[in-house]
Amino acid sequence: MSDLPIRSARLVLDRLVAADAEDFRRIVTISEVGRMLFIFPTDYTTEAAAALIARDADPACRPLRLAIRRPGGDCLLGTIGLGVGDKPDIYYFLDPAAAGQGLMREAVALFLPFVQARFGLLALGAKVFTDNPASARVLEANGFHRVGHDEVQSAQRDELHPVWLYRAEYADPHAPLE
Repeated sequence: MSDLPIRSARLVLDRLVAADAEDFRRIVTISEVGRMLFIFPTDYTTEAAAALIARDADPACRPLRLAIRRPGGDCLLGTIGLGVGDKPDIYYFLDPAAAGQGLMREAVALFLPFVQARFGLLALGAKVFTDNPASARVLEANGFHRVGHDEVQSAQRDELHPVWLYRAEYADPHAPLE
């Protein structure tokens, strides 16, 4: 598609490819990452990652998941995606080796105008485990507001854990995001 890749000085958001499956699996099975996600168990396989990539890699459809990379690099730093429905959730993860540099905040800032232009959504949501304040800051820096709380199971947690619910709303589905 002509609007991919999405570039900044530090990041490239582009299609996930089959060759990303092993890095994808490696990142989501790192305990400090996986326990902050919902669907990836500790024994998540490369084959399962490849199947998810095949399902979510078409930028014309939802669910959608894009690769996060460095410019000129093939290495997968993480992913960012969008669910289905009228007020879909965004979701993302980053390799801990790339954490603490503001990269996810930047990736979300690149991703939001792309999905707004592509899908013309009036609202987006997100869920963040309450023991993940860094992710909450990423959302808040990108115009999301905390609207509630819930309890959710992660495939890498033994029991339900509290999450904060976030929402970003837009008056005009075709207006660019700020």
